[in-house]
Amino acid sequence: AQSMGMGIMPWSPLRRGQLSGKYRRSDSANGPSSLLGRPSEKEFDIIEPLIAVAEEINKPVAAVALAWVLAQPGVASPIIGARNTEQMLQNLEALDFTLSAEHIARLNEVSKPQLNFPYAVNHYMAPALGFPNTTIDGKKIGPSHFLTNPVRY
Repeated sequence: AQSMGMGIMPWSPLRRGQLSGKYRRSDSANGPSSLLGRPSEKEFDIIEPLIAVAEEINKPVAAVALAWVLAQPGVASPIIGARNTEQMLQNLEALDFTLSAEHIARLNEVSKPQLNFPYAVNHYMAPALGFPNTTIDGKKIGPSHFLTNPVRY
């Protein structure tokens, strides 16, 4: 989208409330739930640093999550869904501040997607098997190992 000059409008950037601050790992398993259910342990690995950043800068967790989304390249406008006035005001508070580069980096690191197949194949095998002078997943492919070091029988 960015390379084509298009903006991105993330849908449900608070993950149906999971990134609003109402979920804590320490809450009992029977605590509040959303349509998605209680966050998983892996999701809490993202939620807890988000809460920590919100506490450091004294802002609502939902506002910090939305400020992070707004700081991402290419994002034109997140599509929010507040159920009441309080939630709407917390969401709009994201427009009143900017996260520091350090906070953005921390949240980027914990929310980094885990890429599956074919990423690992591309990452490790493309340099050996790719066509010279092409780019795969942002990595420029040089001359083929097999062409520069032919197997001789």
